[in-house]
Amino acid sequence: MTRLGMNLWLVVLSTIPALPSAEQSQSCPVNINFSNGSLSHWEAYTGNNKDGNGPDAIKVTYNPSDAQTAFPEYNLPAVSGIRLISSQGADPFGGFPMIPTINGHIYRYSVLLGSTSVAERQASDSTTGSPTNPANPPGGAKGGYIRGISYLINVPSGPSTEPYTMTYAYAMVLENGTHPSLNQPMARAILSTPGGVIDCASPAYYLPTDGGELDTTTAQANGFSLSPMRSPNESRNPQSSGEHLQDVWTKGWTEVTFDLSPYRSQQVTLTFEADNCVPGGHFAYAYFALRDVCAGLQISGDSLACSNSIGNYSIPSLDSASYNWSVPAGWLLRSDGNKNAITVTVGSQPGWIVARQKNSCTSLADSLFVQLYPGALPQATPAPADTTICYGESASLHVLITTGTGYTWVSSGSFAGANKGVIPSVPFTANILATPKTSADYILNVRNDGCPIIVSDTVAVTIVPPIKVDPGNDTLVVVGQPLHFHATSSDLYKNEYQWTPAIGLSDPNIADPVGLYGAEINNITYQVRATDTFGCYGTAFVKVTIAPTLPDIFVPNAFTPEKASNNLFRPVCMGIASLEYFRVYNRWGQLLYSTSHPGQGWDGRVRGKLQDSGAYLWMLKGTDYTGKVILKKGTMVLIR
Repeated sequence: MTRLGMNLWLVVLSTIPALPSAEQSQSCPVNINFSNGSLSHWEAYTGNNKDGNGPDAIKVTYNPSDAQTAFPEYNLPAVSGIRLISSQGADPFGGFPMIPTINGHIYRYSVLLGSTSVAERQASDSTTGSPTNPANPPGGAKGGYIRGISYLINVPSGPSTEPYTMTYAYAMVLENGTHPSLNQPMARAILSTPGGVIDCASPAYYLPTDGGELDTTTAQANGFSLSPMRSPNESRNPQSSGEHLQDVWTKGWTEVTFDLSPYRSQQVTLTFEADNCVPGGHFAYAYFALRDVCAGLQISGDSLACSNSIGNYSIPSLDSASYNWSVPAGWLLRSDGNKNAITVTVGSQPGWIVARQKNSCTSLADSLFVQLYPGALPQATPAPADTTICYGESASLHVLITTGTGYTWVSSGSFAGANKGVIPSVPFTANILATPKTSADYILNVRNDGCPIIVSDTVAVTIVPPIKVDPGNDTLVVVGQPLHFHATSSDLYKNEYQWTPAIGLSDPNIADPVGLYGAEINNITYQVRATDTFGCYGTAFVKVTIAPTLPDIFVPNAFTPEKASNNLFRPVCMGIASLEYFRVYNRWGQLLYSTSHPGQGWDGRVRGKLQDSGAYLWMLKGTDYTGKVILKKGTMVLIR
């Protein structure tokens, strides 16, 4: 985190009781990490910053007993402003855990400073406040809520060259108020002596603004991200008054350390604080957790590794610090060495990892000797890495193992052949025949004696579903009538089409050829094949009947509803480009049925009721493929 802000100062209250000096030069203060399950040995305070932060802030101070774990917001007895967190949960705005595990260290407790309450009146409240809104009690003062806890540390005696460190982790949720940066909601840590604040160990964390707008780029670079949840409080901005804005920003857990060895045998005060914005209408809350190890910088990471493996090592960050890492000869540093965490590829020899961090306050270093397991990390390369096959086919999978003593294939899909075995020598190829019914992952687990890490390689086998081809319906044309085909397929991939035979087609290798037929052909059936880029294909058939007649519309003179055949009264269109209408009337001229779709017809019913036997009138209008209009009318007999 790049430190933002200005020098912050704190007046150390003389009422904070001093603790006896620790007997050991690197023992941590009692309950510094809340291990007593309470806030004992800490001083707590809540207040209001309407007159500004620092000594001008209004404060109510508490000296917690052994059993106290929470204190209310200033003038809000029903709302917790300070609360010890002893059971795990997820923050509703940021989703991060309320108690962290970070850099390999499992914290047991954290303390939550703040809430979503704001002191400034809401737009919907009366000028005298609202007795039902705990964030705005009647007569409530403007200005933001502040909450903090302080610990008076008696730094043990000892050589100043021997580190005495405090390591804490923080996470925060801040509502953007678009105020000047120093008036924004904030969280901060303050380290002070009777002589004043130690600036280099007292960072403040807030959402920076520039020219009246949130500096989003800097905020994101500092680890903040926008929460998907809207603020529970109504906006006070004139442009969005009364709205609940999506302008709450969160930062997950970050670990920080500082060194108190320059203050051996002295007293320093450590304070954590979360402050709403100074105008009061935007909230802030933050979590803080502390380690119970004070013996200097500690590298987190495995001290026993397999050669060729990927390792992660880290140290708590130091405010505004530079970092330097060194790794054993033959190891590969895979990340930026000027950060508090690195990633390495472990070499073939053990050795020391050394980390150094430095800022204007302190310089810390630690080393960790990493020993190697007898066996190297297994190495394997699948070929192909992934594959796509057609439905009903199988895939031969091969993984080249260059380091390993045994292997096992695992999959939800089916396979043929041995799925596990001993590797007699390397290089070795583990083969399997995959026969899945649906897409599946085939995972090869490779072990190497002497290394406890199992290396897994996954080969994804994707199945192209059965391809359904639709060439259109069987159809009837007249001699010389162009027939426009249009074939489609269910395949998600690009298809190539082939029509067989090619007789009468303009191009048998496209989806939409045009057919043209002479009198020498009575009918023809085409097979249409659609093939995708993976070679998967589907086929279908379409039949074309060629009538040796001129374009016309033929209408039967009778039909028999509800019989096995001839049960639909419809026109037979030959060489017709469009049907404008086909209508059926009863003897009194009432319209019983109408359609403009060739192939559709009347089933002899009107509103579900079958009509009586007898004569009915019909008329139609259509246009043939040459543009000639055809008008016809006549009678037919319904036979029951």
